[in-house]
Amino acid sequence: MPNHRNLKNIATVVLAVCLLIAMTVMAYWWAKRRSLDDMHRVLAPRAEFYAATIGGMLSKYEFLPLAVAQSAEVADLLEHTDAGKVSRINDYLKDINTRVGAFAVYILNTQGLVLASSNWQEPTSYVGQNYAFRPYFQQAVQGGIGHFYGIGVSTGEAGLFISQPLRRGGRIIGVVAAKVSLDWIERSWSAPAVVDQIWVTDANGVVILSSIPGLKFTTLAPLSALQRNAILVQRQFFREPLPVVDHPVREEFADGAKVLSLTDPASNRAAPSSKGEFLAVGHSLAPLEWRITVLSDLAPVRAVARNAALAAFLVWAVILLSFLYARQRSRRIHERLAAQEALKQAYGELEIKVEQRTSDLQDTNQRLQAEVVERERAEQTLRYAQVELVQSGKLAAIGQMAAGITHELNQPLAALQTFSDNARAFIVRGRNAEALENLSIISDLVKRLGYITSQLKAFARRRDDSKRPIHVQRAFEQAMLLLHARIDAEQVQLNVVWPEQPLLVLCSEIGLEQVFANLLHNAVDAMAASEVRRIEVRAVQHTDDLEIHISDTGPGISAALIEKIFDPFFTTRDQGLGLGLSISAGIIRAAGGSLAVRNRTAQDGGGAVFIIRLMYAAAGEAGNRET
Repeated sequence: MPNHRNLKNIATVVLAVCLLIAMTVMAYWWAKRRSLDDMHRVLAPRAEFYAATIGGMLSKYEFLPLAVAQSAEVADLLEHTDAGKVSRINDYLKDINTRVGAFAVYILNTQGLVLASSNWQEPTSYVGQNYAFRPYFQQAVQGGIGHFYGIGVSTGEAGLFISQPLRRGGRIIGVVAAKVSLDWIERSWSAPAVVDQIWVTDANGVVILSSIPGLKFTTLAPLSALQRNAILVQRQFFREPLPVVDHPVREEFADGAKVLSLTDPASNRAAPSSKGEFLAVGHSLAPLEWRITVLSDLAPVRAVARNAALAAFLVWAVILLSFLYARQRSRRIHERLAAQEALKQAYGELEIKVEQRTSDLQDTNQRLQAEVVERERAEQTLRYAQVELVQSGKLAAIGQMAAGITHELNQPLAALQTFSDNARAFIVRGRNAEALENLSIISDLVKRLGYITSQLKAFARRRDDSKRPIHVQRAFEQAMLLLHARIDAEQVQLNVVWPEQPLLVLCSEIGLEQVFANLLHNAVDAMAASEVRRIEVRAVQHTDDLEIHISDTGPGISAALIEKIFDPFFTTRDQGLGLGLSISAGIIRAAGGSLAVRNRTAQDGGGAVFIIRLMYAAAGEAGNRET
């Protein structure tokens, strides 16, 4: 019953939280939609106002080419060109342009060649330039009124070109054109009073005016091959690449207004809104086939929606908390009454339960006593079994160690026989010094045999000499006493690189000699079929420990066997017990170090390299031992 009640309480709380979240989300979206609709209603007339303002400002320049076309002197210049007439018309055009405030006014013949211009004295004069490729010239020379927006080929300045045909006797004898700079429009949009973002696009969807500098001369959609070719032929935007602006549309209204996200290509950031979301309302600019778009930042809309959502959250939270509090209070009163009734029943049942529990405890006590007796009997049996297991383990370990000792005694015994025979021969010949040297070597070998047999004692107690300070070079020299004859016989090249100072490490001296002997012996065996037989021994000194690398030029170790090479009784030779590397690894581990193996690359010469890692010993400790 309590579990069911808890689950019911949890379900109620979860339902209340879900309801609170749902109402908050609904309030947010309702407030956002209402605020967005209000902004749409306000922005549509504003876009129309901007369009009318720009159209009105541009219309005053429409008369300029027409007024110039009425001049008899201009017509006379087109029919009979001479230097004096050109000079007078240049001054005339300059005077008109100064009064009107256009960028330039100029006269073209029917071939598109500029005969006179208001900017004739400037470095970027139009005089002598041919603009037959421009659409405004083509429209006027065919009898129409030309309108064209583009970047000037001579000046590099963008502007609106307006043209009128000049007729005499019913035929077109030339074209009058005026260029109007529209930079003042963009400057007016950057005024503090203008809070909206605005752009104007031409018939191809290219942004030609914008209050966001990075959007100018970009496109709202990819241009077709035909459009790009026409722009290229007309040299409309000179060298501008016309990149496509990423402006994903989030929502679209029936009148064409859109909610879109906008990124400023110049900074690759959302501009100028913090999230780059705008309501965009457009209006056409007839007769130019342009379209002006007014964008309003949706940050105020989101702020209104957030405030509405917060208010709804607080209201519904208060309502839900009040409901939950009333429900919890009613439940507590009901539980208190139920508890009082249950307490009365508990008093009546308590005595019966006490008697039943007393009887159960007595039965349990008897069972526990029987279990104690049974457990004592089981523990005694377990101790006997443990003694037997320990004895069996000792017998198995003694058998393994005996096999290892047999393997390790072979080399010293063979060396003893060799050196004893040599000593006897030296004594017979009277070469006592060589005989004494052989006897000294025999003494060291006897010590080595004594150490190997003493490993049986280590079965009962841990060795106390596994971490004694020793000289690495001296241990290696002792190991070479056993192997130099075989190395010479096998024609193996031995390269040993030791530092000048003694290398002092913590290990058993005889144990390290045994490790060196095993690794060198295995290296010689591994190179039996190699053309190049070379063993390299070098020391790599680190801050805290020493590495001894012993490498050969044999075939290396296969990937399938390299993980098993240190296992006891594992061997790849027909002869041998497979204990040499296992015993060597055990000696190094007992000294607190490690023995590892890896294959060398072909660039390094191939073969395997065994790495002995041992801890350094203090120089004072080694000196005390020698004394």
